Amino acid sequence: MRALIGRLLPALLQHLDAYAEVAGEDVREVTAWVARRLLALLVAGACAFISLLMFCAWILVLAWDTPWRAWAAGGLALTFAAGAFALAWPALKRRPAPDALFFPRVRGEFRRDRELMERAFNGRGKAGNGDESRAG
Repeated sequence: MRALIGRLLPALLQHLDAYAEVAGEDVREVTAWVARRLLALLVAGACAFISLLMFCAWILVLAWDTPWRAWAAGGLALTFAAGAFALAWPALKRRPAPDALFFPRVRGEFRRDRELMERAFNGRGKAGNGDESRAG
């Protein structure tokens, strides 16, 4: 038993090291994607906010000396509430596969390892790196 553990331990440690390397690649990739996305959203949000302020000021200037002054302000408030709801709805509803973005390589490696271990423990023979089949 000790001889078996002595032979398997280095292979297991190399395997864990490979998992850490693949996970690190996934983390770097996702971090870069999130950073680019947040920066673009920040700039777009700032531009949209300034544009909305200017548009609201223009609408209120047009309606100031008319009897529609209160309706213009109320309409703007209602429009902003509807816009906020429309923008928040996709972010708040559940998606079918939220984990599809994060750590896809690690999940794939875990899946392949699990299949290989099931084959090995069930006695169906050993599968090498080139002859395993993926169940899709």
